[in-house]
Amino acid sequence: MTNIVLLVRDRPRLTEQTLRTLYEETPRDQFNLVIVDDGSWPETTQIISRYSRRENCEVVTFLKPVGIVGFLRNVGVWTSERVFGRGEWLYLSDNDVVFREAWLTYMTGMLYHGGGTKQVRVLGGYRHPFHAVNEKVGWSSWGQIELTDAVAGYSMLMNWNTWDKFGPFDQHAKGVCQSEDYAFCQKITQAGDSVGYASYPHIFNCGITNSEGKPAIGSESFPRQPGLIYE
Repeated sequence: MTNIVLLVRDRPRLTEQTLRTLYEETPRDQFNLVIVDDGSWPETTQIISRYSRRENCEVVTFLKPVGIVGFLRNVGVWTSERVFGRGEWLYLSDNDVVFREAWLTYMTGMLYHGGGTKQVRVLGGYRHPFHAVNEKVGWSSWGQIELTDAVAGYSMLMNWNTWDKFGPFDQHAKGVCQSEDYAFCQKITQAGDSVGYASYPHIFNCGITNSEGKPAIGSESFPRQPGLIYE
């Protein structure tokens, strides 16, 4: 079982796409979901409300935007543990991704089988936009992991031991190379462990702008897939 924490702030079409593909491409008995709504407008909250009726979904709603991503992710993790207990895995995401078939099976399989002589603590679907790949670690049928300095917070898979050792997220981290996802990954690499990136795309990021409508850093490198909504 995987505890999934999904951050949402407006962008209704992307939110609908993310939630729809999550439920279509993930077996119900493999995950529980906590949606953290950071003060979205009614069009988005109505979409969230439809999914909140499912027994494996819990919603945390802030009436006004908080905007502190580290705080919001922490609230989601703590709520997930309180409501659903601890599954084997913890996965963090945002409302601008698309999940492809068997994404969770592949990512948990890759992380479970380890990284050779290096301890991979976190596996992400996207490298952090400010950091380059260091080296590759091959894994037969599960695909290939590349070691990197940091992965983006909209796709982070870990086990609960990693959360206990390196969490929670820094609630004051912000700015270039100081974001909560970067700071979390830096604690891991500074401890001598590793951060991995799943080089075969099991999710797609469709957020070419952020929740404020500004161009998203690194979005020019996102692979475009036909039939998906990009905003």
